[in-house]
Formats: sequence, structure tokens, C-alpha cells
Amino acid sequence: MKVYDIRCPLCGTVNKNLYLEETDGWMECEHCRQAVLVLSAPGVPHKRVPVYTPHQLALRLSASH
Repeated sequence: MKVYDIRCPLCGTVNKNLYLEETDGWMECEHCRQAVLVLSAPGVPHKRVPVYTPHQLALRLSASH
């Protein structure tokens, strides 16, 4: 399993030897203790997040009722 050295996006501390595949890209910073999802490490599976315009969102919400 590959290990990663990742900089915390919140406090800037470099966290070393992380097994991101095992945690689906999540890490807990060793310094600030915040859990964050790492999106920029190579080889880490990414999750797609849909982006909607206000009009598209209104249509989706009205269709769900």
C-alpha cells in the first residue's frame, strides 16, 4: 500500500506516511486534529460533486416532491 505526505489545507502542517487508500482519502491532521478529505493526492479515488445552477437546482427540488 502506498503512503503519502500531505499538507493539511487548514493549518499547513505536513502529515507524513498516510495510507489514504485505506481511509478513502480522509486524514486527521496530526497538528490541528481536524478530519479532512484529501482531493489532490495522485492515486486517491476522487468523488464527483455535482455543480448546479440555481435554475437547475430549483428544477431538481421541484421534481423530487
